[in-house]
Amino acid sequence: MGPSVTSVRVDEADRMSAVQDAPKARILIVDDDRSTSLALTAALERLGQTLVVAHSGEEALQHLLHEDFAVILLDLHMSGMDGYETAALIRARKKTRHIPIVFLTAVFRDDSHLLQAYSAGAVDMIFKPVNPFILTSKISVFVDLHLKQYEAQREAEIRHKLQEENFRVRAEKIATEQALRRSQEHQEAMSSAEAQQRILIEELSHRVKNMLAVVNAMARQTLASTPEPEAFVEKFLKRIEALGRTHGLLSREHWGNVQLRDVASEALEPYIVDDKTRVVLDGPPVAIQPKAAVALGIVFHELATNAVKHGSLSNNDGIVTVQWDWSREETGAVALQWGETQGPKVSAPTRKGFGSKLIKLELTHELNGNIEMAYDETGFRAMMSFPTAPRLEAPETATA
Repeated sequence: MGPSVTSVRVDEADRMSAVQDAPKARILIVDDDRSTSLALTAALERLGQTLVVAHSGEEALQHLLHEDFAVILLDLHMSGMDGYETAALIRARKKTRHIPIVFLTAVFRDDSHLLQAYSAGAVDMIFKPVNPFILTSKISVFVDLHLKQYEAQREAEIRHKLQEENFRVRAEKIATEQALRRSQEHQEAMSSAEAQQRILIEELSHRVKNMLAVVNAMARQTLASTPEPEAFVEKFLKRIEALGRTHGLLSREHWGNVQLRDVASEALEPYIVDDKTRVVLDGPPVAIQPKAAVALGIVFHELATNAVKHGSLSNNDGIVTVQWDWSREETGAVALQWGETQGPKVSAPTRKGFGSKLIKLELTHELNGNIEMAYDETGFRAMMSFPTAPRLEAPETATA
């Protein structure tokens, strides 16, 4: 016999009430410049969380006495108590030392100041003038992690209450074998759920740390090679967008294995909007793991950027051919070649830029492979090889 209409309506009402009562994370913005704090507030409102603004270090500490925060945006250069002093006091209190601190600055950008900031307890830095996209992207990571931790604690409390109730039931029905069997099955189910939750939290933490490490490395290296603000922003955002496209592909595949062809197509799509025949993709189905897909997406982006600036995609006739096949020399490895034809004459550069260094870094460190670059007069070529998943007859998606 199915549920009654009344019970269905009650369940729907409970569900709507739960959505409305969903917790919000608090974000503390500390900046003595009111125009900056207003700009930060306007940018972060889209996250839909609770924003608290303080215009001095003392005011921020007052808020921290009574409220818990997911993240603190802290200006380094404030009149009176500056950002370093405020951060030291926050880290000195047991109740607040766990809160991530992101420093705001318009002055310090070199490695020595970054090291000083991290030594003071910062987990990241954002430079003024603040880019709203970078700001919301970074802060949303800490917000999501805070809400996940809150939800995990809430579920732990629920499990604790369920466990106490289970003990009471077991005490009342200990005399019967049937009650004991039900209690054991329930306990096993709870243990399995706890183990699964631990795995999910560990995986989330690992992905967040990896993402922050990649973004920080990109920012530092791009800044080192391109100190001009406008050029830095353009290059850095393009690299972040390339990273985002690959992550979008992985997200659609639930962070399982993805096809090499899809990674290449996703990375090169922005460069062939007008004429898709200018990029040829040729190779068998090859499934690669998420970590390798992120690295390969960055490599494709850097090669395409170079082709647009100096190679086959810089004119109206050039063609880029991306070919891959299973390596004859190493089992389970892929041999991949990037070739450019019908473009302007090329010659070896006098010095290697950050793009070339980034390509080699991703191939050697992230993909455990190697790369050779040839600057033929007829066009640039890059020969790569790296280990990957076993050969598949047809595309297959695995659960992450």
